Parts: sequence; structure tokens; C-alpha cells
Amino acid sequence: MGDDMSAYKDVFLSESAEYIQSITDGLLALESNPNDLEPVETVFRGAHSLKGMAAAMGYTRTQELTHKMETLMETVRSRVQVADHALIDLMLRATDVVRDVIADESSGGDTVEIDTTVAALVARSELRVAGGSSEESPSSEVPAADAAEGSLYRAKVTLEEGCVLKGVRAYMAIKRLAHMGAVVETIPSAREIEDEQFDRSFEVLLRTKTAPGAVRDAAMGVTEVEDVIVETVEASAVASAVEGPLRGPAARKSRSMPKIAETQTVRISIGHLDAIVNLVGELVIVRSRLDRVAEECRRADLNDALDVLERISVDLQQEVMQTRMVPVGNIFNRFPRMVRDLARDLGKDIQLDMGGLDIELDRTVLDEIGDPIVHLLRNSIDHGIEIPEERRRAGKPERGTISLHAEREREQIKITVSDDGRGLDTEKIWDKAAERGLVDRHSRDSYSDQDVLMLVCMPGFSTAEKATRISGRGVGMDVVKGKIEYLGGTITVNSVPGQGMSVSLFLPLTLAIIQSLLVANGKRVYALPLGIVEEVLSPDEVRLATVDSRPVVVLREGTAVSLHRLDVLCGTATGDAPGPDHHHMVLMRSGDELRALAVEHLIGRREIVIKPLSPLFRGLLGFSGATVLGDGGVALILDPRTLFQLEA
Repeated sequence: MGDDMSAYKDVFLSESAEYIQSITDGLLALESNPNDLEPVETVFRGAHSLKGMAAAMGYTRTQELTHKMETLMETVRSRVQVADHALIDLMLRATDVVRDVIADESSGGDTVEIDTTVAALVARSELRVAGGSSEESPSSEVPAADAAEGSLYRAKVTLEEGCVLKGVRAYMAIKRLAHMGAVVETIPSAREIEDEQFDRSFEVLLRTKTAPGAVRDAAMGVTEVEDVIVETVEASAVASAVEGPLRGPAARKSRSMPKIAETQTVRISIGHLDAIVNLVGELVIVRSRLDRVAEECRRADLNDALDVLERISVDLQQEVMQTRMVPVGNIFNRFPRMVRDLARDLGKDIQLDMGGLDIELDRTVLDEIGDPIVHLLRNSIDHGIEIPEERRRAGKPERGTISLHAEREREQIKITVSDDGRGLDTEKIWDKAAERGLVDRHSRDSYSDQDVLMLVCMPGFSTAEKATRISGRGVGMDVVKGKIEYLGGTITVNSVPGQGMSVSLFLPLTLAIIQSLLVANGKRVYALPLGIVEEVLSPDEVRLATVDSRPVVVLREGTAVSLHRLDVLCGTATGDAPGPDHHHMVLMRSGDELRALAVEHLIGRREIVIKPLSPLFRGLLGFSGATVLGDGGVALILDPRTLFQLEA
């Protein structure tokens, strides 16, 4: 491959990955509904596009393999054969090989073998084509010869007002109708429909033996079709219908030209994005220093200029941070294939429901959560969902359901993996933990059921009777908890025996620039992520008490929350330090627990740039990073998850 084509390699790799994902999604959708033509078109066009791109790049093995995939899907597309489980398995294996071949050819290699896969694709195509298709074609399909003897209908199809891909939806509707008979004409023409040179409605003249209701149902089955009106057309009206007002020259002149796409994008490398974020972070720090200088100078013109700078820098920061935000669907879309394959390996019938795919999360966070979610899904597949016979005996549907949902909660993203399987038995967990020496067997009364459930996140803990190749090797949940806490998030586990369980991950939106509350003890300044701060109480609002020999703060509604002194936690308390009755109280929520943190001084709310601690301090309790303040000083960022462990 010459230097000219090498310049396009990155674009090819990026776009080919998108086509491979769309092919995979289409195959999984087709497996769940073999009579749906839309995913057939998705897979066919994906293979076709990959073939053309590979040919342009000179990747001959990729071109050959995708051509054979396209040929096989054409037999499904033309209703020569049905997409059964064997065909889906073959196409998915071929998709995996395509991914490997693209990686091989793009790096100049010649090691990935495709002959076996190509032979399997050819054999499946020729076997079914030779065998005919009369038994496998849907009853709604009418052979072309018979269609000529059928009735003539005019189907007026109206798309939804918000439909974005009008040409694609119209094509799908026309394709569905074509399988029911013979399409005589479309109004406007097929080329004009493909170019989206129509408003929301178009007409299809169809000759078929199928009843009008079935014709309407076929077109209504296409996504984003709002309505379909089917009318019988007399033979004498065919000519006028074809040459009607919509087909006249005047109509062509008045029809507006297709609009240029409103959303235009450009691909930016991750390195460039990270560099821009770092520069914006430095700008935030410099702006804070200038604010401090302005306070000392007290010049009106300087303050005015800084107000403008602040507005511009805030807008710039928001725009830059938005470029790092990526829909969680970019990670979620790889899981349906994994669930499907593992379920088939274990002889289980499992459906994966996903929601909140458009919820956006910082790319840095998103890159880190893939493995934890894989652990959770594997646990649900292997240990959670029962085999069909067991589910039937328990009065459950044979098909188990695993849900993967994302939602926004304040300044966090909540990702929940749940299933309707056998759930967790708290007493069994307690017995296993006691057996391994993780807890004192006689202290069960001091643990709530929620505390017991969280024991599954301890290193080496497992309730599996035996290890499998999927999970149950004593690792998994501790890895999940460690990774989520490393990202500044928290994890909760809930379960009902016999009904299922759910694990929720609470994650920060971003790891780069956050809103914080600056507090101080003496001359030492600390930053608290604002997302975990519930309320701040001044010294005159504080009511102190003692419960079980431990200090607490009594809130207005009479609720008591545990009291902790920041100087004690950080080891900076001195004999002359004021007592907690002279401190401000910061109410902090970590998971489901509310605590009060006593601090000497409140500095105020600030935007801070998170700087990671040196690897030498990895695992340091109480702190998650550092930030540079406006005066050039450094403030440690408090970690609410581990801060209170410093008292132990």
C-alpha cells in the first residue's frame, strides 16, 4: 500500500469498526426476529460497504471475505433462505474473522487465514440456493408470476415528522411491499425517494394477491412509519396515477433541493483532546491566580477584564469538556454479542435489555468501566440466571432477563446491572465469609443485610460451588469494587433470593475538572468534591450529642449523624485547636451513608483541576488527588470513600 493510501488508514480502521459493530447488532436483531427485513438490510449494506472500502485500500482478503458475507446475506434478503441460528452463528464467526483480517492487513501482515470461513460461507449460500425456498418463504411473499394476476393497490406511506433518515425508512417500506407482490411504480421515483426529495409522504403502486390489511401491516412494521393508507386502484386509473400531478415537470421544478447535512463532524485524535483539556486546566489555574491579584489591586478596569475572561474561559471549558463526553452506548453495544454467546454455551435462554444508551460520560471514565461491567454480566449469566428447566420449576419464564441501564443522578452517572435469576442468599454469604475467616461468625447481629451483601466484594470471596470458565474463580466483584473506587465512584449490591439481584455503579461525570468546596484547618487547604456535599452548617447551627459513646451531630429533623474531625483524620490536630462546637460542619454523603465532617474554615466553592498523585502514594487512604490553587499552593483532594478509614 502506497503512502497515499496510508494516509487514509486511520479513517478506514475507525469506520470499519463502526460497520462491524452495525453488522453484529443487525445479526443479533435478526436472530430475535428472523422475519424482520430491516436488520437484513443493515447486515447486507454493512458487508457491502466494508467490501468497497477494503477494495479501495487494497485489502484483498478483507474484500473477498466481506464479498462472501454479502452474497450469503443476499440469499436471506431475497427470501431464498431463512436466517436460522446456524446462519447467524456462521455470520458472527465471519465477522470476528473480518475484524482480525482488517487488523492483520492494516499492519502489513499476512497471517490470518480466511479460506475455512470463505468455504463455509460459500457452502451455506450454495446449499440453500440449490435446495430452493418454497418451504421457507413467508406466506406473505407472492411470486412475481402470480403477482401479475393480483389486485392493484395504492399505498400512501407517511413517515413520522421527526424522521431523520427518510430515504432509508422509505426504502425499507418499499422493500417490504416488494416482497408481497410487484411494485409497479413509486411516486416520486425511487431515485428521488433515495435522495430524500419528498416531504413525509410517498406512494407505492403495488400489484399483489395479499389483502389490503396485510399490505398496510407490512409497511407499518418499518420504524418511524406513522401511517399507511391502502386503496384499491382501477386498471383504467393506472396511467393517470403514474403520470399524475406529482410526476409532472412543474412538480420537479418546485421541489426543493436536498439539504446539506446539518450536523458536520471531524475526527480528532485522543491525544489532541487530552492536550486541549490539559491546556484548559492550566487556564483555570491562571484565572484563579489573576482573581487573587485583582482582589489585592482593587482596580475596576482589571476586574472588568477578568469578568470577561472568566465568562470566556468558563464557556471554553464547558465546550472542551463536552468533547470528552461519549454516550455509554459506545461501550454497551459490545455486550449483546457477549451475552448471546455465553448464554448459548451454558444452554441458557437470556435476553439483554439495555437503556440510557445516550447518557454521556467522560471518555476517560468510559474506557475504564468496560471490564467491571463484563464481570457483572458474566456473574449474572453464570450464577444469576437459571437454566430453563430450573426456571420453569420455579414458575418463571424460561427466558431470563438481564438489564443494563444508565441514568443521570445529580453530578453522577448510575449504571445498574440486574437480573431476574436466583439472587443472593445473605445467610449463605455470611457462612462462607465466616468459614474463610473474613468475619466473626458470632457477630451477625451487628451486620445489616446490606453489609452482608457487600461481603461479596471482598478479595477472594465467592459463593460458587465450583469454578467455571466464565466466572466463579474467587475474583470478580473485588475487581469491580476496586476499579469503581479508583475512578472516584461507589458500588451498591441489592438482592432478593429467588427473584434476582442488582449491582449499581455510581460514577463521576468527569475526572478532569470538577466543582469543589475548599476547606481549611489552620493553613492547610483541602478540596471536597461538591457532588458529595449535602449541606454546610455554621457553628451556631450545630447541635452536638453523644450516642454509644461516639460524638454525633443532631440535624433539624432530629436525625443523628456521626461526627468526624478533619484535623484528627489527617493527623494535624494540636492541643490548642478549637473544639468541634466552634467548627463548621460539612454534611457528606458517601453511598447511602451521611456523615458530618468538622472543619475550622470554609473558603468557598471553586473549580479545580484534578492532578493525580504520584504512583508512590497509590493506595494512600483519605486522598484521591491534588490541585493547584490560585496562589500557587497545592490542596489535597479528600476521598470520602476512604477518608473515614483513617480513624480505624
